[in-house]
Amino acid sequence: MTTQTADRRKLSYATLQDIIDDATRLTAADAPTTGNWSKGQIFDHLARLMDYSLDGFPFQLPWFFRVLGKHYFKARILKNGMLPGINLKGDSGKALLPDAVDDQAGLEHLRNAIQRLTSESKRYPSPFFGELSQEEWDLLHRRHAELHMSFIAEP
Repeated sequence: MTTQTADRRKLSYATLQDIIDDATRLTAADAPTTGNWSKGQIFDHLARLMDYSLDGFPFQLPWFFRVLGKHYFKARILKNGMLPGINLKGDSGKALLPDAVDDQAGLEHLRNAIQRLTSESKRYPSPFFGELSQEEWDLLHRRHAELHMSFIAEP
């Protein structure tokens, strides 16, 4: 994903519903993206992480990433959000990087994932942060969405 673009939106989602409301509005308005992914790819990527938090992750990160994530990055990211420019490689890239996906299909996947997050309580450990409470997972999903949705321009 592109790390620097002039027109990234500044976002703060208070709820998971705010994410789907914003995504629905931007899709209906045919808003352009300012990065390398389509809206459908952004929505699908967000939904994949949400699904994995509910179903378990198909990959594990090396121990030093897990230690850094749990003890250094977790509190900072949950409080301040995520920075662009992470390159996913290997098994994590295969699991999380989206293929070409239609905007409506990506939106539907995101809508279904958020519905599941609001109705299911079980969460699996993060491959980067380890054990997270349901509230921490919801906050992480909101922070993750703030990053990626910032690459969709206002119509």
